[in-house]
Amino acid sequence: MREFLARPGFLGTHGTVGADLSFILAILFTILFLIGWNAARKHRGNRHHVIILSAALIMLGYFSAYYLIRRLGVLAIEGREGFGGPDWFYTYVFSPVLTTHIVLVTIGLVMCVYMIILGFRASAKEGGKRILAGGELKVDKRKFYIALSAVLAVLGLFALIRCQTLRCAAVYGAGMMLVAAVFLVERAVERLLPKGRQRHMLLGRLTMIIFVVVLFTTTLIYVSLYVLYPPRLT
Repeated sequence: MREFLARPGFLGTHGTVGADLSFILAILFTILFLIGWNAARKHRGNRHHVIILSAALIMLGYFSAYYLIRRLGVLAIEGREGFGGPDWFYTYVFSPVLTTHIVLVTIGLVMCVYMIILGFRASAKEGGKRILAGGELKVDKRKFYIALSAVLAVLGLFALIRCQTLRCAAVYGAGMMLVAAVFLVERAVERLLPKGRQRHMLLGRLTMIIFVVVLFTTTLIYVSLYVLYPPRLT
């Protein structure tokens, strides 16, 4: 798989197949999320449901290809490998954008999974149509901490498998703390907005904003690596 992703890309830039695929997938899932969100605004629950689930699956594929296989995420802390531009651009433009991108992707992934689960729990079918119910929704405290522990355990396993340096471990450690923080914030939001319908609509808007910004940072990273400055990936 790595050999295939390392081949010259198809977009006519310096990018590899992996880079081009991840960029196209980022555009695709963001557009699908926006279409699904627009369907929700028009009270087309069934259409919203199908499109959002499809977008989430595409996003999972994007995440797997971009981070687990290509490993560009650790560039923000590991160093300049893979970046062929000048030092000033890396320090003041590329690295901050990449770091912001990683943070927002981590938040977006957690939010996406949470929103899908919340959508199932807060919705009901009436006359074959899926609608948001107006009742209160609260996650059992025990289930909440089991879910948080499971996610952190998976991230910890990835760190053990992939990391061979302290800096790489630091990246994963920071990611785990960020995930835990997002979980705790969502817990606090649940207390402030106990009604599932209200919470789903508010957090849905926030999630869409995150995904749009992620696409913007993705584009900046792609252009920096494969248009402006040829990469030096090994």
